[in-house]
Amino acid sequence: MNIAKYNELKDKINAENSLWLEIIIELINEYNKHVNYHLIQDLVLRMLDKKDLFNENVNLLNRLVLELGLFPYVDADGLDFKTKLGVGVFLSPINQETKFHVKQAEVYYRIINGENIVLSAPTSFGKSLIIDALISSQCFNNIVVVVPTIALMDELKKKFHKHKATYKIITQSNQDAAEKNIFIYTQERVIERNFKATNVDFFIIDEFYKLAPSSNADYRCDRLNIAFHKLYNICKRFYMLGPNIDGIIDGLEDDLNCSFVKFDKYKTVAADEFYYELKTKGKDEYVDIERDKYLTRILKNISSDEQTVIYCKSPKRANFLMSKILAMGFTKKHDENKLFTRWLRDNYHPEWSLANAVDYGVACHHAKLPRAIGAFIVDSFNKKRISVLVCTSTLIEGVNTNAKNVIIYDDCITGRTKLDSFTFNNISGRSGRMFEHFVGKIHIIGSRPKQQLPLIDIPIVTLSENASDSMLLQIQNDLSETNLTRIFKYTHQQILPIELINKHQGVSPEKLLNFADALMEQCGKWHNVMVWDSLYPTKDQLNHLCFILFKYFSLSRMGSGAVKTASQLHTRLRSIMSHESDLKLINDEYSYWKSRNVDYKPDDAVQVIFDFKRNLVSYNLPKIILAINDIQKLIFSRFDYSFGDYTNFCHALEAHFELPTLVTLEEFGIPMQVSKKIAKIANITAEDNIDITLSKIKSAAEKKEVINSLGEFETSLLKSIVCFL
Repeated sequence: MNIAKYNELKDKINAENSLWLEIIIELINEYNKHVNYHLIQDLVLRMLDKKDLFNENVNLLNRLVLELGLFPYVDADGLDFKTKLGVGVFLSPINQETKFHVKQAEVYYRIINGENIVLSAPTSFGKSLIIDALISSQCFNNIVVVVPTIALMDELKKKFHKHKATYKIITQSNQDAAEKNIFIYTQERVIERNFKATNVDFFIIDEFYKLAPSSNADYRCDRLNIAFHKLYNICKRFYMLGPNIDGIIDGLEDDLNCSFVKFDKYKTVAADEFYYELKTKGKDEYVDIERDKYLTRILKNISSDEQTVIYCKSPKRANFLMSKILAMGFTKKHDENKLFTRWLRDNYHPEWSLANAVDYGVACHHAKLPRAIGAFIVDSFNKKRISVLVCTSTLIEGVNTNAKNVIIYDDCITGRTKLDSFTFNNISGRSGRMFEHFVGKIHIIGSRPKQQLPLIDIPIVTLSENASDSMLLQIQNDLSETNLTRIFKYTHQQILPIELINKHQGVSPEKLLNFADALMEQCGKWHNVMVWDSLYPTKDQLNHLCFILFKYFSLSRMGSGAVKTASQLHTRLRSIMSHESDLKLINDEYSYWKSRNVDYKPDDAVQVIFDFKRNLVSYNLPKIILAINDIQKLIFSRFDYSFGDYTNFCHALEAHFELPTLVTLEEFGIPMQVSKKIAKIANITAEDNIDITLSKIKSAAEKKEVINSLGEFETSLLKSIVCFL
């Protein structure tokens, strides 16, 4: 089949008065030419989308579906016994209803028979179903699944919950292991986890192309490489998957004893792409005028019962666009959301735009939202309580939704950096879904990226120029003289031992050395304000710590500028130590700035507090302060001074000065506001680990005291979550 014939048949399928029998026969004739099967498959999917219109000829189409290996779509009612027997071969071990398509079956059986597979396939291929099948086969006792985002971790945790009778599902780095386990981790948690007592016999890396750095300072790539190196050293069996890869660097297949498999043209949903060229150039505020005209036209033509995902390059853009869409008036009031929106207003701010938008079936999703809220929004979208979801790449990377339509509002990743083909294919792959929509629609406002299908490097294996200093320091015993020269400045300095630098992977080695050097110079001067071990440091002690964080660790660049000075950081940390609620923090922030800037909005205050708590308090600050702690111990000891211990302070800060497990419960879908209400009734203590905490919450969920302490939304939320604990 050539493109001209493909377009002709596509037009016939889309026509109102199509001669279905004629189209099916033409498709069969084209199939028998054995050329460009992927074009025929695309047309067959479009026919399946309309099969209710030609019931009398559906058996003929069914035969073509069989020939293409699309067994999940086969209607078994019209099959003879022999054909049914043949299709039965493609049943997956998940259950008697779930069938592989022919390419899924190939990958699955090659892995089961001992191969390591690196798979490149489109989003609609069903790569994660292969993971589900591998778990169901029970061929492996301990499986590690590495994913790029918390959102995807949450989705897989729910998807694999059905295996709880056989496997313990572990998502936290400090959870105790059982006899058989599925570890669902980000790369950071793989690094944190001690697997010595666990015999890992299989590992999986999703979105494996992220092993290749996208910039000179791609710290998450560094950590993914280190996680891969750690897992490969303890287990030689793996499956890595991602979309639209041309191949892996020469030699890697032999070095890793794996096979690269490419099925980029085998799709299970079809898609129509529509392009809207932007003539305006310059800043977003000018280009958005043209973007919004296109967006209005697109949304106007989308049916009110269809789900739509809209991609934006940043959380701030997502919030802003959500409000603009609400003002366009294309959606109706969703009364089923009123309990949720009332809860948002009561717990964050009465004028938060997210609450206003969700009232009308519109929402945004990005990494700066509290995790429990983000998870609930995705769940609401998939249950069709939200019809338009504006999101950033954190939702795009692997999380499945019911969207028929995808709109790419920003054709760039950040600033003016254009979308690369990986991100574009991930975004566009969200349109359509098996058994939901055979044909998705992708609207691209701006330009489509050129298809770049690079060879993927794994620098920690190849030790190419892509390997960062941070990676090389982790494996210095395996390095050649050439690579040892690259890290000479670290291995031959006398300030900090390499073990300490490696322990704090994720904090720049340069920054660690600069601070250590400064501390040696100021040892006597700083000693009094640095020797403390209290959970609540004094004003002077905390002030000095804030000074160090800003001067030596570039804190002003973190958390989207949520904290601009050391004194401001001191004030914000005191608010966390005083257990001030999000509602109070946001109200205080808004009141302060509104009196100084009439254009300041409640959303601005909400975002600043989210940035501070999510990016700084929950992650960066504890990580950096633990590094400072180790350095002051070392340097003060070296000069025969007493030293402090900030460990307890760090752990308390990471837990927002609440019970340690309550922050973790956010990842299980329970907001902090809810878990704090339950904690006392469920008798959760500081000594309880996350498994004990979850068990106590599950036991307490039906108690009258718990239900009476919660609002109506909180009660329904808890009930929906408990079934996955």
